[in-house]
This record gives sequence, structure tokens and C-alpha cells, in this order.
Amino acid sequence: MSAAVWALFTAFSMASLFAIGGASALIPEFHRQIVENYGLMDDKGFAHSVVLSQLAPGPNMLLVSFIGWQVGGLPGLLVSTFAIVGPPSALAFTVGRVIEGRKEAAWVKAIKTSLSPIVVGLTLASGTVTARAADHDFVAWALTVGSAAFMIAYRRNPLWVIGAGACVGVLAYRLGFMPGV
Repeated sequence: MSAAVWALFTAFSMASLFAIGGASALIPEFHRQIVENYGLMDDKGFAHSVVLSQLAPGPNMLLVSFIGWQVGGLPGLLVSTFAIVGPPSALAFTVGRVIEGRKEAAWVKAIKTSLSPIVVGLTLASGTVTARAADHDFVAWALTVGSAAFMIAYRRNPLWVIGAGACVGVLAYRLGFMPGV
């Protein structure tokens, strides 16, 4: 196994055990490991991976498989996917068996109640890390803030924001504001 594929396994298997809220909540940790610690991708490549994986139909875990594919080809994809799914599956199975008969216990209810705000915080951190990796000028920051404000104010399907972003991108390209894309 190559050093890059081993790094993918290490990063994703460790992060997978803390996947409270799913892969989206782990984006800051993925960025820290893949970009900052191991240097397997740059900010721009990571941001593009996040965007493309979110556009594709399917679970948010596609991000991990997509990064694995970009870094290590088919072996990277397979190892990354196993690393993000295997350990938490084994942990969930074990914990599920332990608490199966203890659903009404106070400690189980306390854990469930305390995890909700943690998931919200991790999701907010994911958005912040992705914005920092992708937004490098005023227009990009304005689009990010405008998109967030629209979603908070109007509670519409995110496809409206994605469609509007695509239209703005095409217009910017046609007007010559994005020549290097």
C-alpha cells in the first residue's frame, strides 16, 4: 500500500469514530488531515471535492470516496470507503447491542439530548472550513453569505441556491471574470 493510501486510511479511520452528524460534520477534520497534515490535496482541490460530492446523488460519505479516488485511484477509493464505514459500523453494532435493553435509562436519554447541539456545531464548523477553503475574494464571500442568508430566511430547497450559483458562475465566465476556470 502506498504512503498516500496509508495516509488516507489513517486519516479516515480515525475520523470515522467521531462522525457525530455524519461526514458533513467531519469536513473540518478531513481538511486538517488531508490538506494540512498529509498535504495530499490543496485548498482548492479539497473545496472542489466537497462541492462535487455534495452535488452527486447519494450519501455525504461520497466525499471520502471521491477524495480517495483523487489521491490514490481505485485503491485509494476502496481503502478510504472502508476506513470511513468499517470502524463506525463495528462501533454502532456494539453500542446498539449494549443499549438495546436500556432505552429508558437516564444516561441514554442524556447522551441523546446532548448530541443534538454538538451536531449543529460540527455542521456549522464544516460550512466555515469549506468557505475558507473556497472563498478567496469578495465576490465568493458575498455569494457564501448571501446563500446562507437565503437558506436561513426562506427555508427553500438548496437546489435553488445551487442553480443560482451555477447561473452566476456561467455569467461571470461569459463576462470574463473567471478566465482561469
